Amino acid sequence: MTITDPHLKHAKSLRGNTSFASSEATELDPGTAGRAIVDGLQYLKNRLEWSGTKIAQILHLPANTLNTWLKNGIVPISQTKLHPDIQVIIHLLAIHRSLEAMFDNPAHQQAWLTTFHPELNAIPEELMAESISGLIFVRQYLDYVRGRGA
Repeated sequence: MTITDPHLKHAKSLRGNTSFASSEATELDPGTAGRAIVDGLQYLKNRLEWSGTKIAQILHLPANTLNTWLKNGIVPISQTKLHPDIQVIIHLLAIHRSLEAMFDNPAHQQAWLTTFHPELNAIPEELMAESISGLIFVRQYLDYVRGRGA
């Protein structure tokens, strides 16, 4: 996205000097990405008043692993191809992003997650805890409902 500042002589990209027309891929910084993922999880945890154990259950990760990542303030990322555990976290953060866009009040977000939805034939929170496929299905459903496609 390019913005124009009346005080600048040239348009400025929000990504710095990188042109969107450039075919160069931005290099993944594992440290920055790992800290950003923890920031997202901490926000979700505080906003929905979920424990680390509950988040770990929904992510299908050992609770001690997730709690260690939260305590250390970083999710270890060792390569540019994201590990399936990291991909699952990104799906959960996308679900929370959609709920934030739909409902300002965290109580309404929690209600959406814990209420039976005929379209899903399930309670989203339970569906997410059953399997990773359930978590991805809930994300796809929210993307569809928000008009973003899957």
